Amino acid sequence: MSEDLFDQTVAQMSETSVAEKPVRVYPCPRCKQPMRRIVGKMGPFWGCSAYPTCEERLYDIDGKPSETPDERFRCPVCTRPMVKADGNYWYCTGYNKGCKVTLTDQDGKPAKAFRCPTCGHLLKQRRGKAGVFWGCSQYPLCTVSFADQDGQPKFQTIDRKKAREKQRTDK
Repeated sequence: MSEDLFDQTVAQMSETSVAEKPVRVYPCPRCKQPMRRIVGKMGPFWGCSAYPTCEERLYDIDGKPSETPDERFRCPVCTRPMVKADGNYWYCTGYNKGCKVTLTDQDGKPAKAFRCPTCGHLLKQRRGKAGVFWGCSQYPLCTVSFADQDGQPKFQTIDRKKAREKQRTDK
């Protein structure tokens, strides 16, 4: 009688058990060995399991290997794709080719970039004596600065003398 109960329990468990999701194997485009997902200091990427014989590496796009970086987010300066680094920032794929743009991460997307109306380069959010402000990334060549308004530059130039006087009177 206990065998009948055991058989019923096994049958019931096999009906209600969750089917395991099949593991997808991605072949290396160079040597056809399986690729493996690796989390490195610059974020996740895919490497060939035959390393060091095969040194093929691919970008990680939503958990899948890709030969090209994610095209959804573009560099505001050179229009190359932006890549999310491990941490809270995105960098341009042309970083080693002279484009040194990095943007902070906001909910899985690069933060919005603002251009300097004087020289056309990017503005950076900075912290100074009078609080948070936006200044040109080309400082000291371009000395334009703007007040911060809810995380965005308020496009009216700051009168530094008035800001210092206001800071002194607020104390």
